[in-house]
Amino acid sequence: MAERSGGVPPANLNGISRPGRGGVVVKPKNMKGTLGRLWRLTKGQRKGLGWILLLSAFASAASILSPYVTGRAVSAVSSGDALFGVLACLCGLYLGDWLVKFLQAFFMAAVGQRVIYHIRRTLFDRIKTLPLSFFDRHRHGELMSRLTNDVDNISTTISNSLTLLLTYGFTIIGIFVMMVCLNPLLTMVALAGVGLIFLLTETVTKRTRKLFREQQKNLGALNGQVEESVSGLSLIKAFGREWEMEQEFGERNDALCRVSIKALICSGYLMPLMNVVNNLLYVAVSVLSGMLFVNGRIADIGLVTSFLLYVRQFTRPFVEIANIYNNFQTAVAGAERVFEILDEAPEPPDKEGALCLASPHGEIEFRHVGFGYDPEKSVLRDISVRIPAGTQVAIVGATGSGKTTVINLLTRFYDVSSGSILLDGHDLRDYRMEDLRKAFGVVLQDTALFAASIRENISYGHPEAGMEEVLRAAEIAGADSFIARLPEGYDTVLELGGMELSQGERQLLTIARAVLADAPILILDEATSSVDTVTEQKIRRAMPKMCENRTSVIIAHRLSTIRNSDLILLLENGEIAERGNTAEVKRNKNGIVILEVGKKIVRKDNASAGKRV
Repeated sequence: MAERSGGVPPANLNGISRPGRGGVVVKPKNMKGTLGRLWRLTKGQRKGLGWILLLSAFASAASILSPYVTGRAVSAVSSGDALFGVLACLCGLYLGDWLVKFLQAFFMAAVGQRVIYHIRRTLFDRIKTLPLSFFDRHRHGELMSRLTNDVDNISTTISNSLTLLLTYGFTIIGIFVMMVCLNPLLTMVALAGVGLIFLLTETVTKRTRKLFREQQKNLGALNGQVEESVSGLSLIKAFGREWEMEQEFGERNDALCRVSIKALICSGYLMPLMNVVNNLLYVAVSVLSGMLFVNGRIADIGLVTSFLLYVRQFTRPFVEIANIYNNFQTAVAGAERVFEILDEAPEPPDKEGALCLASPHGEIEFRHVGFGYDPEKSVLRDISVRIPAGTQVAIVGATGSGKTTVINLLTRFYDVSSGSILLDGHDLRDYRMEDLRKAFGVVLQDTALFAASIRENISYGHPEAGMEEVLRAAEIAGADSFIARLPEGYDTVLELGGMELSQGERQLLTIARAVLADAPILILDEATSSVDTVTEQKIRRAMPKMCENRTSVIIAHRLSTIRNSDLILLLENGEIAERGNTAEVKRNKNGIVILEVGKKIVRKDNASAGKRV
């Protein structure tokens, strides 16, 4: 479908990268709105979320109470009191913490996966309903990224990050309350240390973010160069440009290496620096608490022990929350990309009271049809032609003249911008879409086979067909000879979606599929453009049988393919420049094919002089 390229907006290449420590954090455009939509998707799982919230509070309680109980144990040792009760309480806290976290993980896994299942199902269902114009604007790789990576990021966040955020949130609040209750002065010192950690973290991460963004840019450039080199290696070798490829790779690899070293060294500062500050804070609190104990401001050595343990625990949740929040932002950004697909308008629904198309005759009429993939650029202009039922029509023209666009409009992959297309006297838009699509048997230049058996691929358009019908379709298409040579014949499974077959063999299978569908209208979109001469001859011999008793619309380059056509339409710049029959197709003295009607000659330039129209 080369004609689309001129009128289609550029593909959206925005991507989501997984952040590591110090890596690139993709920020959402609308955090509040996206979180609201994610929350609505949890409908039906609210009870499970309530249990997770309660379990997070219990898990935090164990972290909050254990330092205090440890301090009581130290006090009991210093005063000579019995330790058994205190130690039993401490063991109970640790066992309870394990049990609570196990239940928390269980509930979170169940709730998270059910939510993700719903998102995946909803997303896939929406993709099925989207018009082809959406896929023109988005690359397949990008859509796969949204279906896999982005959904996976959401899953990870819901399953892990959410529980940790809740647990750490409760822990910070609880530890702060306990520290204030034990000693407000020491608490102020600890808060000053936490503020210093945040300041240092922000200073370092500002630098590392720039470096990691540059790293991602250089990595993308290197990957693109490697992909280009590998795919075009035969051409590079043919022209002896290996040295240039090697030089370019070396330059990009060196640039990536340099910025990666800087990024990793800079990000490596953070954790050691935070450990130093944390240790200094611990020493400062230890010295101050010791002075207060000596001066009699603190009477219980167990209180000092508890407070020091709280100081150790107090800073850790802040660091973890910062890392979790980065992942959380990336997941929300991924959710936005998923919601962008869900917000896309689907194909227009059938009209109220849409007509059934039970047994179409195949009469087609274009009335002043105009169309453009881009509203600012027309591909077709004022196309008017009537095709009686049972007629074989050939559409020829240069690349980009609008040939495939005619097929896209006829099958209602797109709707006309102006004018109308009639089938059996009714506008295509008046029919039920399901009935309309069944009226066409289509063979495209880009073959599409599935990871299934040969038989299943041939019967894709007619699943209830018997083996005899499959054999007959393959025979008509000329595919039976090579199928017989396969190890399992018609039961041979195409593991790679047909890539283990030649281009010609794949095309013959798609033709057999169209034959078996037995639709009243047959469409061949350059079915012989990528096949060898032998395969072309097989297709050409099969065409009279394929086109028998049905309307046929053929797009072709080779004269041999359109030899028996009742009507030939020559498209130039989106308009019907000329129309005629086979007898009026000739070659000029330069070997260039022309369509001559009356005294008007419309020439058709093409690279394969004498054979291509």
